[in-house]
Amino acid sequence: MLIRWATENDLPAWYKLATEVSAIFQHPADMGAELRQNKKGTGSVGRHEMLTAVDYMSGNNMGFILFSREKNSITWFAVSEKHRGKGAGDRLLKTALRQLDTNKNMTVCTFCDDYPQGTAARALYRKHDFTEEKLIEHNGLPRSEMTRPATNEKRGKSFHYRYPKFIKEAEKEHCPVCRNEPAPDGQNDIEVSDTVWICGEYPGQGRLFGKMYVMPRNHAFHFEDMPESDMAEFMSEVQRVGKALRKVTGAEKINYEMHSNSGAHLHTHLCPRYLDDDFPGKAIDLSCPSDPIPYESFEEYLWFIEQMRKELADNI
Repeated sequence: MLIRWATENDLPAWYKLATEVSAIFQHPADMGAELRQNKKGTGSVGRHEMLTAVDYMSGNNMGFILFSREKNSITWFAVSEKHRGKGAGDRLLKTALRQLDTNKNMTVCTFCDDYPQGTAARALYRKHDFTEEKLIEHNGLPRSEMTRPATNEKRGKSFHYRYPKFIKEAEKEHCPVCRNEPAPDGQNDIEVSDTVWICGEYPGQGRLFGKMYVMPRNHAFHFEDMPESDMAEFMSEVQRVGKALRKVTGAEKINYEMHSNSGAHLHTHLCPRYLDDDFPGKAIDLSCPSDPIPYESFEEYLWFIEQMRKELADNI
């Protein structure tokens, strides 16, 4: 199944599901008809606050979840009866919670403990760390407000956690790179041309001596959308840098990873692989702690930067 953002084309399926679960929600009328009549859902779609689970082969919507970043809460959640037991609810909830703020309490209004048809929903919320609860009244019905307490969890800048801001930065006029905003601490230009930025990193991800990246000067977000001429020029530069990097570092192999998941400007990471690196027989974990630092000293890192500059200057 695919978990994706709902679009306005999905709203009829949401209304249909709302009609299906009206009785379970103890709604006095046709909930789907009311939502359609009041044109509900459009705002949630526009704010990227509605997710749907879709069956790949049939294209059918299996379930929906709505949430509010402002209230830090889950606001509507259901899976169609014929699709239950396949993990759609678990994946929808997990994905929605990623978009909320873990440093604040998260809440959801759900069924009370004595309502048998709400047992599965309550169990799912408990699985995802909703532990505290209190009895409330919602639309004239007894309900339970469950709370997931705030934590000190630190999250990165990936689209998984901050989609609206991220997708805005994917536009050239809002891209931090294209706006010449300062690079993060620990990044050093090795070479800047009309085509690419070539940058070193200290202390470097993956505890790999020489870990670095190459970024095209022209804005790009999806590699498959790059004009062919830009793509050929960029990949030629990546190859040139890789050849220099292997020579300077003595690496056995260079791994190439193309990203734009956190910084929404396409770039390629170059990861030297060594006989004694920490990932034998498996992919590099770029999120692993940088301790121990792969450089004997900061002076050795600066030496690496200078050697890369010299090697690239000889191979323009």
